[in-house]
Amino acid sequence: MVQKLITKKLENRQLKPTDVKKSASQAYLENKKIGRYEDWPFTDNSLSSYPPAFLFFKRQAAFTLAEVLITLGIIGIVAALTIPSLIQSYQKKQTAVRLERFYSIMSQAILRWQQDEGIVPGDMTFPAETIGNVQKTKEWFNSTIGKYMTTASQTDNDINFSVLFNDGSGFDAYIQSQTQFNIFFCTDYKYCYKKKSQEGNFDGKHGFLFTINNGKFYASLIGQQNLTRESLLKACKYGNSDNPNISSKNQRHACARLIQVDGWEIRDDYPWKQIMLEN
Repeated sequence: MVQKLITKKLENRQLKPTDVKKSASQAYLENKKIGRYEDWPFTDNSLSSYPPAFLFFKRQAAFTLAEVLITLGIIGIVAALTIPSLIQSYQKKQTAVRLERFYSIMSQAILRWQQDEGIVPGDMTFPAETIGNVQKTKEWFNSTIGKYMTTASQTDNDINFSVLFNDGSGFDAYIQSQTQFNIFFCTDYKYCYKKKSQEGNFDGKHGFLFTINNGKFYASLIGQQNLTRESLLKACKYGNSDNPNISSKNQRHACARLIQVDGWEIRDDYPWKQIMLEN
């Protein structure tokens, strides 16, 4: 708009451009004397190239320090509210994916072993010498279902034996009876208990219980296969079906079965946050 006014004055008064620049500079200096303009960080040469009004409004368009700090504060608050939710969503998705993959790997390995050996699942029992014997359990595993899966490493001690997979997950395991083999799958091998306890980690977040019972592979216990989702959710949330008087922390038998019933998905009502608080 300033340029249009200058052009109009050039046409009406037939002034030269240099005269306009000179007049503008003189007007600026006169107005500055009476405090109309603040000091500008421009040299006299650059000042003469622009009308004072243009320079004044151009300077006023910059952000103040307070405005910048307020904007950064708002961005920080939004990030603090959204980033934890995004991280949690990613962790739940990754956990569900690894659970489904583990279930598939174990199911296929057991099926192939039984087909190759002509074993009928309902009639299958574990050798008596493997019960409570870690070394015998490891030998049995490697000569049977272990042949049909790829593992990164194995360790054993006087409590249980542990297996590490190539994706970083793993499990602790021991044979409880001639009909039941307990497997505690950990989504990350660092959460496997290894030498801490015969019963591995099944807290419902980092560790989950699977079993082989009478030759069939189950998510959670055999007695939880026909429970309703409501019952599974309650059992997963409060845990420890063995003794309700004992703290439920790290004693969640039913969580793997609940996630399986939900189509290998960890839904919004899953007690994920509760487990996080406990740990």
